Amino acid sequence: MYHISNDKRAIQSSELIYNGLLECIKKKPFDQITISDLQKASGIARSTFYRAFDNISDVLYWKCDTCFYEVLGKYRPKLFQGELDLARHYFQYWMNHSDILELLIQINRQDIIYACHMKNADILQEKFGKIPDIHMEHGNYFISIRTGFTISILTTWLKGGRKESADELVEIIEEQIGFLVKNITTLPFP
Repeated sequence: MYHISNDKRAIQSSELIYNGLLECIKKKPFDQITISDLQKASGIARSTFYRAFDNISDVLYWKCDTCFYEVLGKYRPKLFQGELDLARHYFQYWMNHSDILELLIQINRQDIIYACHMKNADILQEKFGKIPDIHMEHGNYFISIRTGFTISILTTWLKGGRKESADELVEIIEEQIGFLVKNITTLPFP
């Protein structure tokens, strides 16, 4: 696990380590990168690495977690106009910060994306309150469905060459929701 204090120097060192990891990935596969490689690429001491991280995967967890906290925690609309407004903000953020997602997809670690999203989804509930018309015991399922849904959209967008804008992704969501609402009783579900 990562254990980075909210100290400016600790955060700067962690960023250096992450950037060093990005440099290392250009030269060799993720599973062949060593702490020594990160030291050379980032210019940090071994003790600095271990002060912040237990292993190299923790660097990815930290960066992904930081981004999810930023996108969900900094969402402060003047007027909350609904979930699609939040989705637009969410996709726009990731369009400008997609390097960590691309890296995690490249090394087949979508589990980190999911874990970080789930961890930070509580921020929205704290900010906007309980989800209306949802039984409290079903709340985790609701968040899991939303998490899987948004991560799948981001993954498809990245693998498809990033062609769509945030507005176009929201239009695709609206189209899909409309289709589901119209056809929910006739769709063949297992």
